[in-house]
Amino acid sequence: MREDFDSREQSELNARLDEWFSAYRDACPQPEPSAGFMPRLWARIEGRQQLQAVVAWRRWAEAFLSLAAAASLFLVLLQVFPQSTPSYYHSTYLDQLSEEYGPDHMLLQDVALADAQTPLPRIPAAGVEKQ
Repeated sequence: MREDFDSREQSELNARLDEWFSAYRDACPQPEPSAGFMPRLWARIEGRQQLQAVVAWRRWAEAFLSLAAAASLFLVLLQVFPQSTPSYYHSTYLDQLSEEYGPDHMLLQDVALADAQTPLPRIPAAGVEKQ
C-alpha cells in the first residue's frame, strides 16, 4: 500500500511541475534565433556592467561629498566656538605698560642692566686726528 501511495503522490507532483513549466513558458517568450542574438545579448551585458561602474563611481562621489560636508561643518564649529585666549591678548598697550611685573617689563630690565655694565667704545669723529 505504501508503494501505491508513493507512486500516486509522485505522479501528482510531476503533474504540478509540468503545469508550472508550461505557465513559465507562456509567461516568458522564447527568443527567436537570429544572427544578431549574441551581439544584442553581449551589448545588454556590457550595458549593465557600465551601469554598475557608474553606480560605483556615484557611491564614491557621495561618500566624498559627505566627508567634505562633515569636515566643513567641523571647521565652522571651530570658528563659532573659539578657544579661550589669554587675557594679555585683550589688554591694551597701556594696560601692559602699567602692569608691575609684566613679561615685557622683565625683558626691558635685563636689557637696561646689560647696557649699563658694558660701556660702548668711543668712535673718533671723522676729520679729527688722534694725538
